[in-house]
Parts: sequence; structure tokens; C-alpha cells
Amino acid sequence: MSGTIRLGTVRTSALNLLPKAVVAMHDKYPALKINLRVGFSSLMISDVASGRLDAAIVAEHVSLPPQLRWSPFLHEPLWIIAPETVTERDPIHLLGCHPFIRFSTSVPLSNLIDTEISRLGVITQDVAEIDTIGAIVTCVRQGLGISVVPHSAIQFPDADGIVKLPFGVPQITRRIGIVERINAPRGEVIRRLHSLLAQLCGEHGIARDAESQHSDR
Repeated sequence: MSGTIRLGTVRTSALNLLPKAVVAMHDKYPALKINLRVGFSSLMISDVASGRLDAAIVAEHVSLPPQLRWSPFLHEPLWIIAPETVTERDPIHLLGCHPFIRFSTSVPLSNLIDTEISRLGVITQDVAEIDTIGAIVTCVRQGLGISVVPHSAIQFPDADGIVKLPFGVPQITRRIGIVERINAPRGEVIRRLHSLLAQLCGEHGIARDAESQHSDR
């Protein structure tokens, strides 16, 4: 457990977990250095496949290059969030009648949200398009409009002053995980990082061994 591991991550709410994980890994393994890079998921996956990164934290993808594997550590629900001054509690009416802050189309999460909004038959009143979860939560808290965000985005102090309602019927969820090369040379470091991230996710964490057993079945 020494040397350097090159880790990439997308600009997601999971980024809130990484400083804690990196500090904890350094405290436990002081000879280990983690170099962190933030970027888009497609670039992160490409860099892992080519060996420029040892691993990357990305959302679930439909397909990956055959030399890669993806192991989720977080399975979380999505919530409609609104300023605390909004009294409406019907999710469909809320989505269709209030200014809506959407994710940029470059963010994979936007496709998941847009698909469910379309299935619900809702036409949103878009007021802004933003590519980071933290900025969206801030805009909602300041009263700009409503939005849909993952559970981990509203577990921090900057989420005070908002209300939440389940998004989707049944409630939609998303998964975040670590993508790595099969038989990766830093596999043991990645396994321990995965375990730590799953612990930090609390009730929504996914143990690596549990996920592997589920896949085998």
C-alpha cells in the first residue's frame, strides 16, 4: 500500500465524499499518494482504458470497453427539491408549474431525469441549465426554481432551506461506482478505496463483495 494511484472523478455529488476518503486512506496508508483529477465521465473512462488513470468514479454506463469493469459503491434515490417557501406537495404539479433548473445535457444524470419527466408527461418551465449539482442546490435554496438531485446532494449544510419530494413513480435511483481495468495493477488499493466509499455512503452504500455475489447470481 504505497506509491501513487491516479484517480479520476466526475463532477458529481460523490465528489463530496472523496476528500474524506482520500484523507482516511492517507491516514491509514501514509506511504500511499492519491492524485485526483476531475473531468467528464467519457474522458475518465477513456483514460482508465488507456492506462492514464488507475481508476475513476463515474455513474453507471450502458456499455464499457471490454477491458474495464465497473463496481458500484452508491445506490441512491433521486429527489425533487424546492425552496422551503414553496407549499406545493404534489410532485407532478410541482414539476410542471414551477421554474425548473435542469442539468446540462453533458451530464449523464440529465438523461435519467429527462426520461422520467417525459414518462410522467410533464413539460417543465426551464429557467436555467447548470452542470454541477452543488450549484443547482444553491440556486434552489436561493429561490430561483425547483430541480431534481441525488440523495447525497442534500445531506450537507448547504442544503438547508429546501424541501424534498420523491422523484418518479416508483422513485428513481442512480448508481455511482469505480471503473478500473480488469486485473488492474493497483487492484488492492482500489478495493480498499471502494470499501471506504461504501461505508461513507451509509445506508445507500454497496459493499464490493455483495455486488459481486449479486452479479454472480
